[in-house]
Amino acid sequence: MHASKPTRRSLLAGAATTALASSIRPALAAPRNIVWWYEGATATQQAALNKYLVEPFNASQSDYKLLVEWRGSALPDQLLVALAGGQGPDIVLTNGPSWTQRFVTGNKLLDLNAFAQKFGWKEKLAPIVIQLGSYDGKLIALPKTIETQALFYNQTLFKQKSWTPPKNLAEAETLADAMLKAGIQPFAAGNAGQRFANRHLLGIFYNNYCSPDLVYKALSGEMPWNAPVFVEAVELLKSWWDKGYFGGQKYFSMNMNQSFAILATGRAGMAMQGTWAFQWVPDTFEKTKQEMGVAPLPQLSPKAPYPIFVLGIGADLAINAASQVAEGCAMVLDRLIDYSFVEKMSQVWEGEWNIPFAKPAPIVATDDKVQAEAARLRQGLGEAMVTGRYGYAPWTFWPAKTDDYMRGGIEEVWLKQVTPKQFSDKVNEIFQQELKDGIVKKPPPRG
Repeated sequence: MHASKPTRRSLLAGAATTALASSIRPALAAPRNIVWWYEGATATQQAALNKYLVEPFNASQSDYKLLVEWRGSALPDQLLVALAGGQGPDIVLTNGPSWTQRFVTGNKLLDLNAFAQKFGWKEKLAPIVIQLGSYDGKLIALPKTIETQALFYNQTLFKQKSWTPPKNLAEAETLADAMLKAGIQPFAAGNAGQRFANRHLLGIFYNNYCSPDLVYKALSGEMPWNAPVFVEAVELLKSWWDKGYFGGQKYFSMNMNQSFAILATGRAGMAMQGTWAFQWVPDTFEKTKQEMGVAPLPQLSPKAPYPIFVLGIGADLAINAASQVAEGCAMVLDRLIDYSFVEKMSQVWEGEWNIPFAKPAPIVATDDKVQAEAARLRQGLGEAMVTGRYGYAPWTFWPAKTDDYMRGGIEEVWLKQVTPKQFSDKVNEIFQQELKDGIVKKPPPRG
């Protein structure tokens, strides 16, 4: 964006002024645009969002026109630049709380409390996600989707080999070693163009080795990140890397979607992925005609319970503080918090529209195995949120600078540039500074 050029909003403001000067009745004015920058999506997914959200919203009233602009993987960086300059889209889509926090300190996002009261959002959404979206009493963001992680596996391959999904560390390593001997990559994984995928793995080891209770203590500032148990978790992750469980150097040459395709061919046996992986099934398992299975992630030490459902918010929705159409934006957000909308979208775009309702969405009977597995994981996460048996996703609970360091720092561990202890010391150093600066958001009490 160039400051010298008139912006969409300045043009609209000028048009509105002209309309008033000409005594044109507001009812005859053209609808004002609501711009929403979105990530990438397939043509089918874009068509679904247009069919179930854009067209019905635009047809329901004449004051606003919703426009979705598909920005792809460049969206996060584009938002940082645009919002810093007081510009950008009206509806702001971030990669979850760790990203949202970057805009909170600069007052770039609108306080949604008034809209929450008007539309009843605090009654519609689970209390924990309202807490996670609130800063100093201001409701800044609503969760677009909650996520958890699971063990996806090639069930066709497992049947051929008489394998069963591992439930603990010993079973996981025995099975992974057997896969290596058979020329099969144990865990499909990759981070090409997606460095954030690194801490998907790190978060699993923190939760499933150390336990969510200890992670909670560290996030609350009651325990340092370089305590022996956290160093041990990093050491275990490194040992898996060293053994080639994640494919070695191939990890850096493919992204998560491409690695999932390898799982669907049987060249890899398992993948420790998030619920977002369900959206890749049509382009992977359905094409190879092989069967996908889903199981809980294995317990990596007796310290951790089993199973653990990691709680993550994969995307936050907020309103740009500079928007001139905030009321219209809130109307759009309210349409997203709707059982029927989520049901329709999930049939086409599974894994990306898991709105965390206060009351579980009605279970829809389906013969589709993928949709059934996704619903089962949603139910498990919902129960875990109520009982306090959930784990913590880095992209949701870690502060921004700590999260940033973990993405690249764990690569240095894998490549033997730093030791697990040195990595843990640095994580702790950055976290403690953020804690001192008052920008660490303490997680809600457990249980």
